[in-house]
Amino acid sequence: MKNAILLAAAAIGALTFAASIQAGEPLLSPRARANQIRVEPGPSTSDVNLATNRPLGNAKAWELTQSFKRVPSTGKSIDLAHAPRPTMSPKDPRYQTALRENATKSFQVAPLK
Repeated sequence: MKNAILLAAAAIGALTFAASIQAGEPLLSPRARANQIRVEPGPSTSDVNLATNRPLGNAKAWELTQSFKRVPSTGKSIDLAHAPRPTMSPKDPRYQTALRENATKSFQVAPLK
């Protein structure tokens, strides 16, 4: 009886130890550790370093396109992609204005009963 309790306690202790082991750092041989894939942080693409980070095309055009990406917003953002389209032709000069008006309109959905 005493041996059964001791054996059960040892089994519970072994299971607790096995459950607490984390798989973050596996025990590998030196050769297997050298073959592991390592991820290194890449260079920053926000600034132009012509020695290592040369953009396609010329650098002046690349800087110009980067400056267009960082235009600060003056108002709330408008989702033009999911706005309802106006019924007029896209070639109409009033199309952009109507599209922006449709994107900024708010509506209320009737509650379900």
